[in-house]
Amino acid sequence: MGTATIQVRVLAVAGRRVWVAVSGTLCAATLRVLHYSLCARVTDERTHFYLDLNSVHWDKNLPAAELPRLLPAGGRLRFHIVGAHDGFRTPLGADERCRFHSDVASAWAAWSRQP
Repeated sequence: MGTATIQVRVLAVAGRRVWVAVSGTLCAATLRVLHYSLCARVTDERTHFYLDLNSVHWDKNLPAAELPRLLPAGGRLRFHIVGAHDGFRTPLGADERCRFHSDVASAWAAWSRQP
């Protein structure tokens, strides 16, 4: 069995928005890495995160109940979850800070409407 890896790339920054593309396997270890990577990007100026999860494989051993730990704390933060596995919607859907986009086009439309 190989080591799970996760890659986080910032694709765009504009105003308060940051578009982050994530690829790799989401498991207990990489969930922590992704969480800390997001926390490092939270600033007064950066409060809206577009998380493109189209290239993320969810390890079946990661319980859905762990997914809320992915997102940094903060009521002023907003997360646009793009192209996530259907299993993300239930555990993260209860978080009012999250909006789900089924594809990049709908997320880009939301991105484009923001100042």
